Amino acid sequence: MKEQGPVRIPKDVLEELEAVRRYTRTDMLDIPTLRYVAMETGKPALAVWVGKHEGEYGRGLLDGFQAED
Repeated sequence: MKEQGPVRIPKDVLEELEAVRRYTRTDMLDIPTLRYVAMETGKPALAVWVGKHEGEYGRGLLDGFQAED
């Protein structure tokens, strides 16, 4: 059964993702650029998480993200 609803990610990663979205106009589908911008702006948790969870990241772009409890 396919998972439905927002992708649950660590709160710090969600905060860093939102900060990068606000900071840059980069295409959020461009994962290498997203990871580069994350590292350049001091957001290593985002860069690491996206690198390890590309599939979940892609699903989150479609279904949204939610902070883990």
